[in-house]
Amino acid sequence: MHSQLINNYNILCVDDNQNNLFTLSALLENSGNINVIEALGAKAGLDKLLLEKIDLILLDVQMPEMNGFEVARLVKANRKTKDIPIIFVTAVFKSEEFIKEGFEIGAVDYLTKPIDDNQLLNKIMLYLEIFEKNHKIMQSEKKFVDIAQSIGDGIYTLDLNNKATFINNQALNKLGFDYRELMGKEIHDYIHYKDINNRAIKSSECKIHKAMISGEAYKDDNEYFIKKDGSFLPVSVLATPLHIDNEIVGSVTVFRDNTEKEKILTLEKEKIKNQEQIIHSMIDMIESRDSYTAGHTKRVAHYCELIATEMQYSKDDINLLKKAAWLHDIGKISTPDSVLLKPNKLNKVEYKLIQEHLSSGYEMLSKIDDYRVIADIMREHHEKYDGSGYPRGLKADTIMPLSRIMIVADAFDAMTTNRVYKPKKSLSVALQELEDLSAEHFHPEVVEASLKALANIDVSDDTSQLPKTSMEEHRFSYFYKDRLTDLFIIDYLSLILRYHLNSDSVYLYSVKLHNFTQYNRTLGWSNGDKFLISFANFIDNLYDNTVVFRIEGDDFMILSEVKRATLKEDILESDILKDTQLGLGVSEKYIENIREKDQKTLSEEFKKDLS
Repeated sequence: MHSQLINNYNILCVDDNQNNLFTLSALLENSGNINVIEALGAKAGLDKLLLEKIDLILLDVQMPEMNGFEVARLVKANRKTKDIPIIFVTAVFKSEEFIKEGFEIGAVDYLTKPIDDNQLLNKIMLYLEIFEKNHKIMQSEKKFVDIAQSIGDGIYTLDLNNKATFINNQALNKLGFDYRELMGKEIHDYIHYKDINNRAIKSSECKIHKAMISGEAYKDDNEYFIKKDGSFLPVSVLATPLHIDNEIVGSVTVFRDNTEKEKILTLEKEKIKNQEQIIHSMIDMIESRDSYTAGHTKRVAHYCELIATEMQYSKDDINLLKKAAWLHDIGKISTPDSVLLKPNKLNKVEYKLIQEHLSSGYEMLSKIDDYRVIADIMREHHEKYDGSGYPRGLKADTIMPLSRIMIVADAFDAMTTNRVYKPKKSLSVALQELEDLSAEHFHPEVVEASLKALANIDVSDDTSQLPKTSMEEHRFSYFYKDRLTDLFIIDYLSLILRYHLNSDSVYLYSVKLHNFTQYNRTLGWSNGDKFLISFANFIDNLYDNTVVFRIEGDDFMILSEVKRATLKEDILESDILKDTQLGLGVSEKYIENIREKDQKTLSEEFKKDLS
């Protein structure tokens, strides 16, 4: 079942056959929150793109005046339309070269005519639900901007041309300008163009703007801005370059009005409060990308607090450590989705990529004075006592004291959380592992305190990296679905065996169709694909509480926790193979003690047996 869509979406259907357009419209507009825009032919489709706001395109490939690939190239070449997802609809043989060309152009998926209604709706709703997810992320960004608007200090951001891209209300009020007077303008010409002695300052000589050129933050408690009425405003200013993928894309400047000295204490309290809000907003932004590890940073912060309290650290040190723990994974903002969301163990290259989150997080936080110590603490949370950690291979007491605590807290949460590639450990086993790795991975003094501080922790069974909602399940298994039949592929088997079964034993049934090559030669590959989709749907719904995989071609596998002694008879007695002249082979394999086998052994064993 798909979740109810919140927003309305426009889907452009482009086909040279009016009957096909009528069929698509009737099907999609009954799904709710979907408005279908019909275009009879390629030229009409391109015209609609110029006139309408389009969220998704269903594009026929075989059209006389201009084929779907040519239309797609024009769509992807236009700056305004290049990000619109395209699903090709084709009735021709889907050779690898044919499919490759479509995906190289930028298509997100293929559908084969005649279209299976359920398959079409499932794919469309999946993409629209992804739109809803992106909308939520945009709401998080809006929340971040709202916080910036509520901060007592003035804030503005500039692009590489020194033009204002954002300015909060506090800045406008302090300087006396209207929003439209500064937005998009070279702000130097309005508020930095002269010093307190009325000597002109060129933009190239402005220390605030030099922060963007040099890549280093500029701070001065005795700066002056010029207000709209020409008077000077004494300010404390911090100008910091903005980085994306290690490239400077602009700068952010924060300033405080120094004419209100008597309000410094109040402003400081507000600053601290807003910093906390910003920290939590940043956490929300991180976890909106990786919902499977949501809550991890908060648990690590809690464990850090318990351990540091046991070790009698000061309240200030504990608060500093908690902030560092909240932000210790902020560098994952730069980690590719394909690595961050991969639902099984990482390979060597992917592991190297995710290690970069330490450097990315450090670079992000160390540019701001108030976060430099936090940046130092979080950078060392993957170091080890014996020097085998990363990124710098620090040893023993060369690791910062607060970082030593975070190392243990982070490892403890990993031990007591269900991950896709390993089950969680019990509290007693996790504590024993901390003790066993004392003076190897962890600092002995921290381990000694942790054994006391964490002894009564209630590790919830819900603490898991596994998906909890339908949408998370779709994202979790997206790369493990067969494109034609929408069944799971074999690479997803070990995960199913380890986390989705109630028992420790299972029956695996190999289902093979015979003479299918001759079927394709006789009736055509398009009809062959149509039959495979129907057959896959049939065996997927044949029994309750089973999971069906497409191994390759015309080979399938059914996973069941109960014996299906009449599987072959149940298939043959149905009409699914009637008049097809196809043969059927069924074999059974019984697997015991699944959870005692590691993931690599499971995958290799099953692939070998089913090859």
